[in-house]
Amino acid sequence: MTNISILISNPALAGASAAGLLLFSVWIVSLVIRDASIIDMFWGGGFAIIAATCLLVSEKLSTTAIALAALVILWGTRLWLHLFLRWRREGEEDFRYQRMRAYHGKHFWWRSLFTVFTFQGVLMWLIAMPYMAALDFGGPAAAPIAGLVGLAIALFGLTMETLADIQLTKFRATAQPGDLLTNGWWSRTRHPNYFGDALFWWGIWVAAVATTPEVIWTIYAPAMMNFLIVRISGADMLERHLIKKPGYEEYMARTNRFVPRIFRKLS
Repeated sequence: MTNISILISNPALAGASAAGLLLFSVWIVSLVIRDASIIDMFWGGGFAIIAATCLLVSEKLSTTAIALAALVILWGTRLWLHLFLRWRREGEEDFRYQRMRAYHGKHFWWRSLFTVFTFQGVLMWLIAMPYMAALDFGGPAAAPIAGLVGLAIALFGLTMETLADIQLTKFRATAQPGDLLTNGWWSRTRHPNYFGDALFWWGIWVAAVATTPEVIWTIYAPAMMNFLIVRISGADMLERHLIKKPGYEEYMARTNRFVPRIFRKLS
């Protein structure tokens, strides 16, 4: 019989075990309530659980590494809460999963384990690799100052993403059909929450490399997250719907798509 301690023998294996157990449990719940979109809130929560698990199994950690994991836990917990509250307000399965359910028909219940939950679990584990690898090496930080820079970048990204989501939530509470959110962070970029998200993960990677230079190869992780939130499940997908709203083309013409504009355009 395989010794279960092998599954928690290092942060990468422990993270995989935690993510697998979490997402399998969430899949079971999704079958009971017939709503696969609950996976969205556990996207953030999963990263937090992986980071917490890695902290528990790691030894001889530097202050920078501990702060790095703590930031991921904070980011994941905040995103989980934000998406949980949105899920409660909407009260129905997200249209993306409704389409998948209609396409797969009676087979969706078991196919969703692989096409939705396992797939996102693998992505989660791959993107978590910078901090899992850094925590695995342990020891004092190689470049403490660079580590602080990375943590500062991540903290700024988290703050920007949080404020943008707060502005969006307040806007949706009183918005009328056809209204556009064009002030606050949304006057600088059309997707400040996604940009803040991307910035957070680039900062985490910088902090991880500063802690343990050997993990520089994990640069694929923030690049993958950047690609996902711009091309796959974020900006591109959202704008295919928003372009139909009156005034959105004018908003596009005066507002950067992703990277915030520092100085406003002169009329």
